[in-house]
Amino acid sequence: MAYSVTREDILGIEAQGAVLPLEMTGRPTEGRAAQRLAAAGGVPLRRGLRRLGFLAVGSAARVELWEPGAAAGGSPSAADGSEETEGRAKAAAPGSASAGEALPFQALIATAVPRWLTGKANELLALERCYESVFRLAEELGLKSLALPFLSSCYYRFPLDEAVHIALEAAGRFDGRAVFAADSDELLALSEQRYRRPQIVAYVGWYHDLAVFQLDNGLYARVDLRPELRRVDTVPYIEACYRVGTDPAQVPLDEREIARLRRIWEEAGD
Repeated sequence: MAYSVTREDILGIEAQGAVLPLEMTGRPTEGRAAQRLAAAGGVPLRRGLRRLGFLAVGSAARVELWEPGAAAGGSPSAADGSEETEGRAKAAAPGSASAGEALPFQALIATAVPRWLTGKANELLALERCYESVFRLAEELGLKSLALPFLSSCYYRFPLDEAVHIALEAAGRFDGRAVFAADSDELLALSEQRYRRPQIVAYVGWYHDLAVFQLDNGLYARVDLRPELRRVDTVPYIEACYRVGTDPAQVPLDEREIARLRRIWEEAGD
C-alpha cells in the first residue's frame, strides 16, 4: 500500500514488525540495521535463531523469541536468578509486545539474503524472493507495518540501484506500510530518485525466440524476436548466453533487425 525511507535508527521506527537479514550461516548480516536488531535482541534473539535452524536463501520465517515450555501470554520465572533463566524471562511470549525489553516489535521476521557473486547465479531473482517471502509472511501474521533495511545492500556488492528498485517494487505490492531504514545516504538518495532504466551497450546474440543484449549495469536484456509480441525482460544471467552467437548453423540477425529489437527495449521503458 505505501512505503517510506528514513535514515532513522530501525529501533526508532514505529512498526508492528521488523525484518532481520541473515547470512547463510544464520548470523545477522553486517549492515547497521541488522546489527542494531541483533544487539537489542540479545540472548533471546540468539536462541531464537538457533531454534530456527537453517533458512534457505530467499525464504523467510518468524523468529520465536521465547523459550519452549513458557506459558502462553507470560514468561518463565526468573526465581533462580541464573543468566539463562533471566534471558528467558526477558524473551517475549507469543503475541507479546516485544522480544525482550529492547525490541519494540510484535514480531521479528528473519530472511536469508543472497550475496552478489558474478551476476550469473540469479542473485536478483533470489533478492526478489526474499522480499516476496517477507511480505507474504507479514500479511499472514496480520502485520500492517514493517520496519526493514534494504536487503543485500551492504557489503554484498549488489548493484545498489537494482537492490533499491527491487525493494521498492516489492514494498508497493505489500498490503501494509513498509518503512526502510537506509544504512547510508547513498541508499536514501537512490530511493528518492527515479529508477534509471539500464541502457543497451552490446548485442550478444539470439536463441530460440529471444535476442540477448548486454546492459550497462552488467545484466542482460531479452527481447522477443516475434514481431507480434513486444515482450522484454531483464535477467542477471542465462545459461544460454554461453551458446548464443556460437552456433555455426544459426543464421545471424541483420543490422536492421537488431536495431528494431533495440528500439523495442528502449520504448518499453517509456
